[in-house]
Amino acid sequence: MDLERLFIFNLKKWRKNRGLSQKTLAERCDASHSYIRQIESGKGYPSFAFIKKLADALNIEPYLLFFDETAVKSGRVMPSEQIQTLKTALLKKVARDIHITFEKLEK
Repeated sequence: MDLERLFIFNLKKWRKNRGLSQKTLAERCDASHSYIRQIESGKGYPSFAFIKKLADALNIEPYLLFFDETAVKSGRVMPSEQIQTLKTALLKKVARDIHITFEKLEK
């Protein structure tokens, strides 16, 4: 499962586990309901700061939004290998976010 689909899957899972609607989660994150809907449908991509807000609103650590428990349980990926894969993917995303931010600043 790619990182974005995994994030969406986990966000929905944790939101539902907490008994929260998209609207309630949005209110807890000081965001619009439509933004949460966009994220959960794969049409919107949150910043790292917003991922932290989501995790806080769900009362979980941010890494749990990227954790692939099925891969660990099935033995396809060992936790340390998954952490390295996650680290690499997140570093790429951070680099992309930084690049985008600098491009906006240069304009």
